Amino acid sequence: MATLASIKTKIKALQKQHDAMIAKDKADVIADIKQKIATYAITAAELGFKAAGTSSTGKSAKSIKAKAAKKKPQPLYRGPNNEEWGGGKGARPKWIKAILESGGDIEAYRIEK
Repeated sequence: MATLASIKTKIKALQKQHDAMIAKDKADVIADIKQKIATYAITAAELGFKAAGTSSTGKSAKSIKAKAAKKKPQPLYRGPNNEEWGGGKGARPKWIKAILESGGDIEAYRIEK
C-alpha cells in the first residue's frame, strides 16, 4: 500500500508536468490566436472585450470620476434672500456667516425634504 508521503510526492511531480504542459500549450495557442487576429484584422470589440480603462457602459473611468466631481450637492439651507447652500466643503456664504455671527440658529433655515 502506498504511503501518504509517496502519494504527495507523486502529486507534486504530476502537478509540475501539468504546469509545464499548460505553459507549452498556452504559448502555442496564444501564437495561433495572434496570427489569426493579424490575418483577419480582428478587433477587441469584435471579440467582446472592452477597451482598457472603460466601464461596462463604455465610458472611461476618468470621465465617470470627472462627472461625479462636477456634480453639485443638493442644497440643505435656504437663506433670507432665497440663496441656497449645500453645507459642503469650502468657505461659508456671507449670509450664513452673518446668521451665525448674530447668534442665529442655522437650523431654522434648513430646507425641509
